[in-house]
Amino acid sequence: MIYGHGDDVFRYGDKVKINFSSNVYSQADYTELKEHLMQHFDVVGHYPEPDAHTLECLLAEKLGVKENTVMVTSGANEAIYLIAQLYKGWSSIIPQPTFSEYEDACRMFNHIISYDVKDEFDVLPKDRIYWICNPNNPTGNVLVKGMLNHIVRNHPRYLYVIDQSYADYTLAPMLEPKEMTDVFNLMLVHSLSKTFCIPGLRLGYIVASPIIIGRLKQIRQPWTINALAIEAGKYLIENHIQMIPDLKVYLQETMRLHANLSTIDGLKVMKTDTNFMLVSIHNSTAIELKRWLLDNYGILIRDASNIRGLDSNYFRVTTQQPEENDLLVEAITAYVDHLNEVSD
Repeated sequence: MIYGHGDDVFRYGDKVKINFSSNVYSQADYTELKEHLMQHFDVVGHYPEPDAHTLECLLAEKLGVKENTVMVTSGANEAIYLIAQLYKGWSSIIPQPTFSEYEDACRMFNHIISYDVKDEFDVLPKDRIYWICNPNNPTGNVLVKGMLNHIVRNHPRYLYVIDQSYADYTLAPMLEPKEMTDVFNLMLVHSLSKTFCIPGLRLGYIVASPIIIGRLKQIRQPWTINALAIEAGKYLIENHIQMIPDLKVYLQETMRLHANLSTIDGLKVMKTDTNFMLVSIHNSTAIELKRWLLDNYGILIRDASNIRGLDSNYFRVTTQQPEENDLLVEAITAYVDHLNEVSD
């Protein structure tokens, strides 16, 4: 789904005034990072490290794990596709709705795919992977850390890919790599792009057993991480840069937005544990709402109708600044009023 993701702001250019479609915090201050990259811009004149090893070492030290258990990738997306490639032809269980790239990657590498966890023990072959997005995109819900730990440890025959790309956008406890060093059937996927609000630089990583990391590195292409991305990652980690604001305050604003959207007639707003939320609109489609908001307010939302398990009524929004959130509520209220006037 190359063009099916959110944050399709590239389609609309200056028409977008407020972007609610991306899950990444949009008000990050890049001043220090810009200055650093300009001072080190000459790195573009040389090939980068073929495997971003220096950045992997920094990450391992930060996470409290061994270097040979960490692999830096070009965003979490490269991690997903490499894992699917390594286990080509396996069975994959992908509970829905969730991030579509798990399914796309598994289809590319001929996995037998199931979307229901309940009936798989008797149906699927024994070689299987469970893909778990936690916090989950697009729903925003979080699975209990203790439950995940119990499941992974008590089913050592199966492999678990737990994508924690949005871990920095929730207060719920997450699985910590240093706590899972004795678990060999687990791959933790993370996104530095989201942690540091730099999705355009594409940085992610996998933490897994040395055997799995070694096999993944054997199949990956060299130089998938460009020199500026490596330099940015090193700078941000070494200097403990914080791009996301006070999370407690940010999520309080999310709850305020959730409450205000819930007052609009015809909307159903799903519970969330993160900075984004899934919403269903009655008597309209998400794409119609998206077009209307863009044309009348310059507001971009995420049409979620192309996500398996959701219908044409679903969209997703991410918390912005309070005044922008208020404008979103005002705009959707105006749209609902417009629908009522047309139907009358």
